[in-house]
Amino acid sequence: MKNQGLDYRWMKYKNGRPYFAIVNLSIEKDEIKNQIIENYSGIGYSNHSIDVGREGMETWKKGLIAGLEFALSCSSEFWKITINAVVGKPVTDTNPTIIGYTGILAFLEITEIIIDEQVMQQLDDFVYGSWEFNNAEKIPNFNNRTFE
Repeated sequence: MKNQGLDYRWMKYKNGRPYFAIVNLSIEKDEIKNQIIENYSGIGYSNHSIDVGREGMETWKKGLIAGLEFALSCSSEFWKITINAVVGKPVTDTNPTIIGYTGILAFLEITEIIIDEQVMQQLDDFVYGSWEFNNAEKIPNFNNRTFE
C-alpha cells in the first residue's frame, strides 16, 4: 500500500509541451548493496491518468528503473528503493524519460545528494528532448543521454 506522503510530483511546461509524472518511492539506506524493488500498486486508467499496476506500462517501468540506476550511481552509499506507484498522463504529458527523470529528482531530494550543475543541465536538456524523433517510445540511458 502506498503512502501518499511519499509522492514526488514533477510537472513543467516548456517549448509548447507538458511534462508530468508522479513517483512514490520508499528509500532507505542499505548496509550491503543497492536494491530496487518493484511494488506497483496502481489501478490502471483513472481520471485521464495511468496509475501503473503490476501488469503493463513496461516502457514506463523500464524508464523509472533506468533513472533510479543513474541516481544510485551518484551515491557512494548503498540504498534500498521500493517503487510503490507511478502515475502519468499517456501520449501527451508522460513518457519513460520523464518518469525516469522524476525518479532521479525524487531520489536526490530524499537522500539530499547533490550532483554537478552541468550534469543536471544535461539531464534537463535530455528530458526536454524526449518527445522528438519518436524517442517518447524508447528507454532512456541517463548515463549517456541516449535512447535505446
